[in-house]
Amino acid sequence: MANPSLLVAEIGNEMFEFLARTYPISCASDEFFYFPQFRLPEPQWNVWDKFSTESVVESAHLLSLWEHKLDHLTLGHLDLQEQIDIRLLKKYARTLQEQFLEVRSWESQPSFYLTLAGIGLAEAMESEDPAARHERARTLPLFLDQASRNLTRVPVLFRDIGLEMVKDTRDYFALLGRTIPEMPSALDALDRFEDSLRCVDTREDFQLPPDSLERVINVHIGSGMDIPAIQEELDLEIEEVRKVLDREARQYEAVTFENKSARRTWLDAYNSIPGPSTDKDSVISIFSNEVNRIAAHCLHHGLVKRSLLSSCPVSVEPMPDFLSAIRVGASYSIPPKYPPEGGKFYLYTRHITGKLTPGSLREYRMTCAHETYPGHHLLDASRWSMNRPLRRPMEQPIFYEGWACFAEELMRLTGYFTSEADGLILARRRFSHAIRAKVDIGLQTGTMDLSIAAGYLEQVGINRERARLMARKYTLNPGYQLCYTLGLRRFLDLFYRYGQSDLPAFVHTVLGQGEINFSDLEKVLRLHDN
Repeated sequence: MANPSLLVAEIGNEMFEFLARTYPISCASDEFFYFPQFRLPEPQWNVWDKFSTESVVESAHLLSLWEHKLDHLTLGHLDLQEQIDIRLLKKYARTLQEQFLEVRSWESQPSFYLTLAGIGLAEAMESEDPAARHERARTLPLFLDQASRNLTRVPVLFRDIGLEMVKDTRDYFALLGRTIPEMPSALDALDRFEDSLRCVDTREDFQLPPDSLERVINVHIGSGMDIPAIQEELDLEIEEVRKVLDREARQYEAVTFENKSARRTWLDAYNSIPGPSTDKDSVISIFSNEVNRIAAHCLHHGLVKRSLLSSCPVSVEPMPDFLSAIRVGASYSIPPKYPPEGGKFYLYTRHITGKLTPGSLREYRMTCAHETYPGHHLLDASRWSMNRPLRRPMEQPIFYEGWACFAEELMRLTGYFTSEADGLILARRRFSHAIRAKVDIGLQTGTMDLSIAAGYLEQVGINRERARLMARKYTLNPGYQLCYTLGLRRFLDLFYRYGQSDLPAFVHTVLGQGEINFSDLEKVLRLHDN
């Protein structure tokens, strides 16, 4: 009888290699959580993702066969780690099948293809292969023409978002055209894509069918909860954090304002917190210095190993022009590679023209902790350093975003965030995540329209126009905004039950598993606790 561990590895590698051959850009990026992060040893720069009805149906069929093979492995004869591998791989196979056949973003979201176009070109631009950018640009028209043929019964909202994104994409293509002679043909293809989009068949509703939405939230993002339970959890979080906000605001006021009798809301207090006084030229150094301080703090408290700091550093860089069309604000990324060689924390600085307004960077220290140490970078570097190859490419959004939010709490628990202003900022960030989650679930269940959703977002100090744009964007990725709050609450629960006596051991145990299901993570923590 074949070794079950070897069979699991064989199935996983076969699945990952097929997906990377068929959807190379989706797999090379961390933009689409339902694809494994996996690159072939020799990239084929002239191949774009093969989205079509035939390809998607074939892919779903193969995924079901791999899932069926995994079903026939007897878990009782395997150790816990092997069982975890099988459950994680089955979840990936099932999730991707349902994304292909039920969610069907490839059929309903024009922005999906424009994002892939941007990511595919950006990946080629960063390659050391001088032919990469030319091959990607040369074959891009075929990809965009196929995308036009794929789109059908597009929600009006998604069509409008796509048309808006065409403008930024055109600017991006024109920028690349200065150095890539093949780009004019891609610009012509983008014009055809836009023309096709203007006359595509549309529908008014954008929500998934209720059963599909339940699957996305319960299984795909990994919440393990139904929608009523999630609503209850979010309401509890909002109730708890409102009290924390009021308490932290009073404490901040007590040490900040001379007039203690004036009535101020927590938002008034938050808006009075100053940020660093700086200009565009100093932003990178401010963030870089903060990342270095946080890394030193994490090293001192045993949250990160010195060897990882030196072998897989994180650099803070201004976002390159060729990435600015597809990413806005702070953004972290690490290449899918073993062993990992380093990550990049990009800052969008193009909009800064002079001195920053007071308070515009008031959350920069928390952003650094969230994106680098002990947040996304430490999690990703640990995952890509694992001695279990099967788990390296697999990411789960509730784990990924939940850990980054928990990382901010780790910095409070270890005495890095200690001031009254820190406490108020941390509470505001938690409140913001919970409100965004309520908006996400409200939009997807039809209990909120875009106007009501924008009003909800204004509660956390977001101006009306930005709130409207955020709400529209959330409709494209059902359930993702839940990951921050639900993931944080899961990690806090596990920490209070298994980690209080030895915080470094808790952190290293969690990071040493990869992004596994929370039910399996609890089994691992329970074993270590015993």
